[in-house]
Amino acid sequence: MGIMQETDQSAGPWTRPADEYFFIVGRDQGLWFSEPPEWFVRRVPGARVRQYACSDYANVQEVIEKNLESRWREHAPIVLETNTVPVIAQDVAFRGGTAQVQGKFLPNGASGDRSFSRYLKQNPGVRRFRQANRFFAAAKQETDMNLPVWPFEARRIPVGIECRNRTNFYHFMTETLPLLVHHVNTEAERITFHCRNDDPSGFSDRFIRAIFPEICDRVSFTARAASYERVSIPLNFRHMIYANGDMRIQQHIENADPEWQRISAHVQRRKFILKNTYDVSLRLLRERALSMISKADLDKMPKRIWISRNNHNANVNQRPLVGEERLVARLRELGFEQMFFENMEPLEQIAAVHAAEVVGAAHGAFFGNMIFANPNAHFIEVGSVQTQFHRWGDFLGNAHASGCRYSVVFADTAQDDPSEICSIKQGLIGVRIGDRAIDLICRLAEAGQFD
Repeated sequence: MGIMQETDQSAGPWTRPADEYFFIVGRDQGLWFSEPPEWFVRRVPGARVRQYACSDYANVQEVIEKNLESRWREHAPIVLETNTVPVIAQDVAFRGGTAQVQGKFLPNGASGDRSFSRYLKQNPGVRRFRQANRFFAAAKQETDMNLPVWPFEARRIPVGIECRNRTNFYHFMTETLPLLVHHVNTEAERITFHCRNDDPSGFSDRFIRAIFPEICDRVSFTARAASYERVSIPLNFRHMIYANGDMRIQQHIENADPEWQRISAHVQRRKFILKNTYDVSLRLLRERALSMISKADLDKMPKRIWISRNNHNANVNQRPLVGEERLVARLRELGFEQMFFENMEPLEQIAAVHAAEVVGAAHGAFFGNMIFANPNAHFIEVGSVQTQFHRWGDFLGNAHASGCRYSVVFADTAQDDPSEICSIKQGLIGVRIGDRAIDLICRLAEAGQFD
């Protein structure tokens, strides 16, 4: 039986060489499959995606147009569903939203992205950047996914799950909550989310109780660093696309389009993988949640909705949306209802999303809900040049999991001078929706399909 112990969170080997920092699945010791996976990655239909440049300022419009991705206008870009399975790990430490196995950081799901980002931040410069890329290229040549199978009873081993953020709806719903689907049948007394903060709003507890009632009383959260002698963790295979040479993974890429042929550990190539894959956990969470919604629940929901932020809720980020009143007035004429999800129970939110034919909102965590969308639904996100540069692609996996239509309208930033393109270091600024953007959004909404 694994034992959890609290550890000192201040210690951290962020500046070690890559071969001492990263745990390489298929080479390093300390991981066992609970049972051999039936598959690792597979090609699937993805979301139907479009991007639109719609700034009121010529210089901003030019920048947005230059950075639109033509890939999403292709008929059927190749998308992969990546599997996740429980594995038994030995000598594990959870700290800062990441997991270390045998003292090395495990490339696993969103926590693997964070570990990689911290490594590059603590080891600046082209030399260490290239060393990391070469390190993973070599690891890919030397490894496969033939991990040993745990030879003993595993159902009672405690479960540990990395959790970046318990307060952000998107991060929790996309990165954390779906992982519970792999531990519904566990007999473990403890299922512990290891995260960096608490949730004063309580939304995370409400969603767990609504979707996982049979295990919710065994789920707990801790913001303290902790270690286990032995623990069951959900291992996702997305990072194995660039870090493992197993042909059961690579065969799905060999005859893919040219973009897939350039896969590596490079920052931009890992971002490409993230945009063009989704974790099976998202689909399984979708299926589980929708099974709890009745036809009566769906029938009472509106077909066209605009989602607004509740500016009177202290737990909601208060980013301005200039022009929203004019846009909502136009949308009401098209049969839209304005909704505030902060005021709704979890299963009500899921029912509203799945029942809707057209859904619009400003850029924000709400779009994590696309995993619950009807495949024929059209989601319209309104962002800015700033979200294009720094947030585009965050919600693509959610859209892929449902197969819905997903349009992103890049309008302007809500600042004194919207023609200025601000650095993300100044923080994420709200959105300004001008007349051109309002007209486009209404055209997309009225048609219920791409422009």
